[in-house]
Amino acid sequence: MSNVTSLTTDEETWLNTACFYMSGTGSNSWWDKPAKEVVFALAKLYQENPSPTAEQVQALTGWSDYFYSDNDASFGPLNETLSVFQQQLDIISHPHSTASIIPIFIVFTVLSTIVMGLRFWSRLSILGRIQSFDWMSLFAYIFILAWCSLSVYEKVASGTWASYCDRSYNQAVRAYMAYSLGMALYPVAILSVKLALLLFYFSLSTWQPMRWAVYITAFASFATAMIAMFMWIFQCNYPDLWNHGVDPTTSCKAFRPYNVVMSTGAINILTDVIIWLIPLPLVWRLQLYPRERILAVFTFGLGAIAWIASIVRLVMVNKYLLYSNGSTTAINAWAMVELNLALICSSAPALRALLIKHAPKVLPYAYPSSSGSDITSKASRAEKTFVISQSEERSPSPDEKV
Repeated sequence: MSNVTSLTTDEETWLNTACFYMSGTGSNSWWDKPAKEVVFALAKLYQENPSPTAEQVQALTGWSDYFYSDNDASFGPLNETLSVFQQQLDIISHPHSTASIIPIFIVFTVLSTIVMGLRFWSRLSILGRIQSFDWMSLFAYIFILAWCSLSVYEKVASGTWASYCDRSYNQAVRAYMAYSLGMALYPVAILSVKLALLLFYFSLSTWQPMRWAVYITAFASFATAMIAMFMWIFQCNYPDLWNHGVDPTTSCKAFRPYNVVMSTGAINILTDVIIWLIPLPLVWRLQLYPRERILAVFTFGLGAIAWIASIVRLVMVNKYLLYSNGSTTAINAWAMVELNLALICSSAPALRALLIKHAPKVLPYAYPSSSGSDITSKASRAEKTFVISQSEERSPSPDEKV
């Protein structure tokens, strides 16, 4: 018996790969059992009969002639390899599939739902109508909720354990299906929030530099999202790759999904920064009191919080993208935080207008003597978040400086 008490990362990865393939290429009678059981059963067969026939091995595992030859070539000589695998399974780590993503899902779903409700109340109570960018934000909310639910399903589908040897083949397939769909749909989820914000910026002013910035950023965001989604989906000849994990006819493109995800993720962060900066020149063009200018910059600048979350998510992608040992919780958790924070922060202008109208003391203005009717007019203008009026170049009177 070996004196080794722990395995290297490469040894654990290879052993998990062996468990997955030996179980997945066998009969479906193995698919709901922990994948390591097929290794133990084979090791026992070779202990009792050092030279079993191919028919005996196939009768035990359900391997076809092709998969018997393939596994024998990949892991052979089977008698020696299985003996090593059996010893390694005694000392392999058994990470749990953490449930931390579920409370994150609950907390942010509640927060996003409350914020969206307040956002629509703000529009209806101040403007009396829902605008196009609000409907876009509602679509983003629904899509984000669906995406987060898919991430929770991945955790539930994977069961208690994170490694392939401890999971059943069916658990691994269902979890990978949810993970793969999540990676494909994430770009659309983040794009929906960006388009809602860009539509809002477009409505702020007819100032051409700002509108051109919106056009260019929207195009870059859309193109990046489509490239990320379609290159992930069609990285191999089967879009439903989770159903073909052990299929010998599976072939994948020369590019690495890792490179695509990392490069498009970096571009996403860049467009996040640009979207955060777009309205700031407009704020500087307005004749505002310093305190009001600071509040405006702060309102728009809240998006930087989601930008930070997107950076952390990309760090997690860099660490866990290869799905070794099923370690995707960190990726999904930070994506969940990023998406919901982006949606919440994008609603800040509407929430600020609501506070100005219904709780003016929370955000008092420069004139302490402002009357209630004056506060209402200020809230109406704040609802448009410092929109430049038709007489954009005219200096506002003191009563309009809000």
